[in-house]
Amino acid sequence: MTTPRALVPALAVATLLACAGTKQMPSSTGAGTGGSQPIGTGGGGAAVATGSGGSPGTSTGGDVGVTGSGGSGNNCGLYQFQPTPKNADILMVLDRSGSMEDVPEGAPSGSTTTKWQIVVPAMEQIVTATQSSISWGLKTFPEAASDGKSDCAGPLGNTPDVPMAAQDGPIMNNTIAATTPNGNGTPTGDAIKAATAYFMTVSDPNPKYLLLATDGEPTCVGTSNDSDSAGPYAVQAVSDALSAGFPTFVVGIATTKTNSNARLNALAQAGGEGNPSTNPLASHYYLANDASGLQAALQAITGQISSCLFPLKDPPPVPNDPDKAGVYLGSNMTKVPYDASKADGWAYVDSADSAIQIFGSWCQMVQADGAGAVQIIFGCPNIDVP
Repeated sequence: MTTPRALVPALAVATLLACAGTKQMPSSTGAGTGGSQPIGTGGGGAAVATGSGGSPGTSTGGDVGVTGSGGSGNNCGLYQFQPTPKNADILMVLDRSGSMEDVPEGAPSGSTTTKWQIVVPAMEQIVTATQSSISWGLKTFPEAASDGKSDCAGPLGNTPDVPMAAQDGPIMNNTIAATTPNGNGTPTGDAIKAATAYFMTVSDPNPKYLLLATDGEPTCVGTSNDSDSAGPYAVQAVSDALSAGFPTFVVGIATTKTNSNARLNALAQAGGEGNPSTNPLASHYYLANDASGLQAALQAITGQISSCLFPLKDPPPVPNDPDKAGVYLGSNMTKVPYDASKADGWAYVDSADSAIQIFGSWCQMVQADGAGAVQIIFGCPNIDVP
């Protein structure tokens, strides 16, 4: 098992193709790195330029910002930058019900390893491996009552066990290790509602995700122990979280029962971040039957979040137009298709074009090759990208 690949900054070089009215840059201009370089329109020729950092037009590094005669700033230009992985926030919603103390069904004869003993080291490992790019938070459920246990006690408090913070791996891991899986009842719906309410108070610009890790069926609706209604109640809570802007990854811990499988599938579909497996018979949620399976599931989840998202320092010259932007992989410049549904291709993450994200099988290729294989090209108002 390998930890998620650290991203190497990708040099995304945008090249003007026969944009009328651009001015050729001298080769000594801008030999630095980082930043962005708009080239304005002017009187003649196509422009290709490199360099960044410092002030415009210097010979020792500087923003390339030359405008040809009669031209103007950003209406046609070359943008060169080094995108870095955009950090993400993940609030782990962790089931600590008493069933997590059970040995998984189908475990080898004589095994005494409980579901909780599978969960803890896998969670600790993935938190440690990803804390440089992911800010973690933790919400456990059910909440402990004065006797250390809790049944269906109604709405959970919105305060998390671990508030969202950068570089908080040690705090997360110490809290997970100190948590006991002895709660009565499984108020999954109320846990998701509480997590959503908390996330709405977190004001940092990072994209935000819920990670629900549970071993089976929800059982509580508020103060009622009602397994029949608890499932739909939890699915609605996950759907509401997605509508609020917080997708949910669902991890099933050693789940084998048919009804639990169906419910977890429904939760994963409602959360908008189902398992991307192409096998039509595969679960929509991430199934973790043992420690290695859980580590693989968590790695897949955190890899999707941290490896395929590229923030743009400046908006593209032609906003909200996928024909004026292209995303390419590898030295052969294989073009990634645009996909507005964000299933298998690339898309802008928001209407402000603040970042580009790659999804599905294309993201898996980025993760395999490293983000250094990515190039992003912006076209001109009258010229599409190749």
